[in-house]
Amino acid sequence: MRSIRAAVVGAALVLTVSSCGTGGDSTSADAGCPSGASDPQKSSTGWDRPADFDNDGYPDAVAVVRGDPATAKGAPPVVLSRSLAVFMGGKDGLRPTGQPLADGVVPPGSGSRWKEGFAYTYTADLDADGYTDVLAEQRIPKNEHADHPGSMVLFRGGRSGLSAKPVAVPFPEGDKHTESPPTAVGDFNGDDRADVLAPIPGKEPGVIGQILYGPFGSDGRPASTRSVTVQGRKLGHYSSLRAADIDADGRTDLLFTVETDDFADEGTGGNHHPLRWLRGTAKDGMAEAESPPGKYDAGLDTGTDYDADGYPDTLTGPSRQGAGRPMLRGGPDGFRPGIHSLRSDSKGGAMVTGDITGDGRAEAVSTVGTGKYATTKQIWVSELKATKDGARMHSVQRISHNDKNLPGAAAGNRFGESLQLLDGDRDGCADLLTGAEFTGSSYQRGGFWVFRGGADGLRTDGIRHYGLRELGLLTK
Repeated sequence: MRSIRAAVVGAALVLTVSSCGTGGDSTSADAGCPSGASDPQKSSTGWDRPADFDNDGYPDAVAVVRGDPATAKGAPPVVLSRSLAVFMGGKDGLRPTGQPLADGVVPPGSGSRWKEGFAYTYTADLDADGYTDVLAEQRIPKNEHADHPGSMVLFRGGRSGLSAKPVAVPFPEGDKHTESPPTAVGDFNGDDRADVLAPIPGKEPGVIGQILYGPFGSDGRPASTRSVTVQGRKLGHYSSLRAADIDADGRTDLLFTVETDDFADEGTGGNHHPLRWLRGTAKDGMAEAESPPGKYDAGLDTGTDYDADGYPDTLTGPSRQGAGRPMLRGGPDGFRPGIHSLRSDSKGGAMVTGDITGDGRAEAVSTVGTGKYATTKQIWVSELKATKDGARMHSVQRISHNDKNLPGAAAGNRFGESLQLLDGDRDGCADLLTGAEFTGSSYQRGGFWVFRGGADGLRTDGIRHYGLRELGLLTK
């Protein structure tokens, strides 16, 4: 999910679902989307509207396909080296095209992890032609031990969907021995054109990256570029590069943490570092602003308005069972004073937000580890509620890999590895696209599932599962 523009979350969300047992069974939510539910596509304009590769009005999606080659003995040859699967929305909901954007054929049973393929993907209308494009990091190392982060390629959207052949995007090179953090996509100068922040770790003192301003041409080149610098000495490593409009001024900001040589940091495992905040400007690139004091865990998550005040908030640090997660509140002048909390009844992992029930207010979907060692994953749907000291996230629906209504099969520790919420059938209720790594002999476990949204949450009737054949990954 792209967390660039703040999503206003209601002060209280009510989901009418049956109570959740500890066994992890999904609820019996099977009510369709309520009549009169809002259609987000009608009021959605600008560069960051929901992804729509063919501009037919129905949101689309792209997902990285992964497989565990250590379990693939006896499997048929498949095009699986972290291929990109494309899903198109329509009246009947989200469905795969059956024509993956793949980078090569990987023989089964090779006994090692794949080192090539696509790692990260970003969706935005980069060439400003009305069709959503896909920017993807393609990793093709020169040898087995290479650490080069790879190259960025652009699949352009059009009347027939995404182009099958990408064009290279000229990314600046950083230190070849320093792994680059993920790219950030936003509108950094507020002209309603999508821009890209290309990270350049460890290259020059104070330089963290280069803004590639849109629109991008048919040859993948940006309209212009500008370096992004910060005060201080050379930054050897920074992480958690995140983009969000913290002050809701229409220009995307950047957040990241910086490793230091402070011995106090080393005493805590080197995981807590100063937070840096750069504000987007109309003409001057990125301007460094005063960040909240203190040191924070490298795992930042920003862009969602948890406390329903119209400004996106930032979560810092890992969540702990029953303790919640530290939250920095956004506001008109940037960060509001103090550290607040997003309290939760679970220790969650990946999380996305969207209006599943069609009532105009957002729910949260997260992947939660369960069991003694939290190795078995479940998908939890939670209601969000603003509180005096932040926000509260309470689970109201749980879906497990072994639920009786779930088609297909997945390893319990792989279920819900990826999460995307989008209204693929445009009925006013967001649907969930979730994936699991392909595992087992002949890759019989894994794939992608589509859950439709409804008045009572994610519907457990008519769940769709897509495996190798439906994704177009079988070579014969």
